[in-house]
Amino acid sequence: MKSYDGLRDEMEAIQQQIVEALRLIYRTVRSFLRVIENVVSPSTACVLQNLFLLLHGSKLRFYYDKESKLFVATENATKRYFGDMNRGFNFYGRSLFTRGKNLSDSYCLENITFKKSDIVVDCGANYADLFISLDGKIQENNYITFEPGPIEYKCITKSVPNARNFNVGLSNFEGEMEFYLCSESGDSSLVQPKKYTDIVKVKVTTLDKIIASEGIDRFKLLKLEAEGWEPEILDGASESLKKCEYVAIDGGHERGVNCEATFHTLNNILLGNDFVMIDIYGPAYRALYQNTVIASEK
Repeated sequence: MKSYDGLRDEMEAIQQQIVEALRLIYRTVRSFLRVIENVVSPSTACVLQNLFLLLHGSKLRFYYDKESKLFVATENATKRYFGDMNRGFNFYGRSLFTRGKNLSDSYCLENITFKKSDIVVDCGANYADLFISLDGKIQENNYITFEPGPIEYKCITKSVPNARNFNVGLSNFEGEMEFYLCSESGDSSLVQPKKYTDIVKVKVTTLDKIIASEGIDRFKLLKLEAEGWEPEILDGASESLKKCEYVAIDGGHERGVNCEATFHTLNNILLGNDFVMIDIYGPAYRALYQNTVIASEK
């Protein structure tokens, strides 16, 4: 007769096998559904995705806005517009709020206590998903976004219309640059990447110029994700960094055709500007830094 521990181990092994089998079925069904969604109309694709969500008891729903030619994800009173169907369906999964929390956690923002009056600068805002976790913590008009991508910017203006949204790229000079579009994967960049679908001309400016023109003396957070262009942005933000309490960076392997990481460069720049790293999310080369000068004043 098997011992109690032996039976328990056997039952746990069976349970694990069942879980793995269910995950495989889920992934297979989802992949098959995605194939169908890519050949039907956008509205029909949303209906199919909603049926899939209904089976899981999710409150998330998708629809296609024919007027704007954008997809919309809704959950409770929260909406997010997005341009690429596959990316939106994958990112938002079964919940907008899970997407918001995962993004916030990856930038270690649980270390920051926000007030309504705090200003957050989101560089590389994409679809403004960062605000999902910030909504209710800060006022929407204190959320400042920078997004040079034309479709992404259009989505932002509809998702967070009361935010201060800038359809420009940030850099270390004012002028125009070529912007390499890769909206499907969210890898559009001012540095030529390994893969891109189109090139458009975009206006670029410095963070220092915007912060000065907005009359901002102090802001809580700069979230910096620019697909490899982050060092140039910090180069144009020397005065702004003096006014910023926290900087959250993405320094992953995204710079240029060689997919170089920018983490060490960004780390050295921030350490040289009186910041100290207070947390790190290693899997994504993301970290949170605090301004030691401002911290000492409190």
